[in-house]
Amino acid sequence: MQKMDMLAQNGMDLHPGLLAGPIASKRKPKMQSNIYKLIIHGQRMLRPMLCRGPIDMDGEFTMLLGAVEKGGVLDADAEDAQNRRQEIIDDPQGKRRLNGRYR
Repeated sequence: MQKMDMLAQNGMDLHPGLLAGPIASKRKPKMQSNIYKLIIHGQRMLRPMLCRGPIDMDGEFTMLLGAVEKGGVLDADAEDAQNRRQEIIDDPQGKRRLNGRYR
């Protein structure tokens, strides 16, 4: 929660090493990505994938997909997160859930 609080307060101006991206897809390396990963250190290296917006590009971040990194390799692909982002753009009312903590 601390990293999410920092993201809510600072946006893209997070301390270097806390937010990485845009990250490339392993399956489609040439794909232009809007996907970032939040870097959370621990016994399991959590890397929630998120994007700016996509509805309010300057005022929100959207968590798209949970991921774990092991040996420098994510267990999820940026393409899947990009697809989820597109689902939200296509149906913002049906696919989004606002986090009550950050309204």
